[in-house]
Amino acid sequence: MKVPVGIMKVHLAAISSFFLCFFCQLFVTVSAGEGLGKGFGDHINWRTLEDGKKEAAASGLPVMIIIHKSWCGACKALKPKFAESKEISELAHNFVMVNLEDEEEPKDEAFSPDGGYIPRILFMDPSGNIHPEIINERGNPSYKYFYTNAEQVIQGMKEAEAKLTGDAFKKKHLGDEL
Repeated sequence: MKVPVGIMKVHLAAISSFFLCFFCQLFVTVSAGEGLGKGFGDHINWRTLEDGKKEAAASGLPVMIIIHKSWCGACKALKPKFAESKEISELAHNFVMVNLEDEEEPKDEAFSPDGGYIPRILFMDPSGNIHPEIINERGNPSYKYFYTNAEQVIQGMKEAEAKLTGDAFKKKHLGDEL
């Protein structure tokens, strides 16, 4: 049976449209999968640095900042450990979470207190000041802001929470202003 050329063109056009739509949708879905979480967990409410500073000032919450690169092996190794940790996810509600990748890394030296290695995790108070005294106590003393596992991150978050929230922070902060 011979199919008329006009019908064949219509079928080919329909099939081409279907595949074009399918691949466009697939591309959009894959691209959207790497939102502000960038592998560190899209279930966490991530902010840009500027939005994070504004939110911290308005809410009184401290800021946790992750600085990493898309090509970095140590960063890639930390991502699933961070993203899968229920305790990090719970503690994240007590912070404004900021995730800076590649060119988003600030040039200000305050964001690299002991060097530009990656990944680095830093903590900022609601006033926008980095607190270099909050370090990875269980890590390498030459790389104080380098975290390799969820337990180290949890310890840092708990320390930052204790120092940068509540009465302890308010007393110190008010004392600085006097």
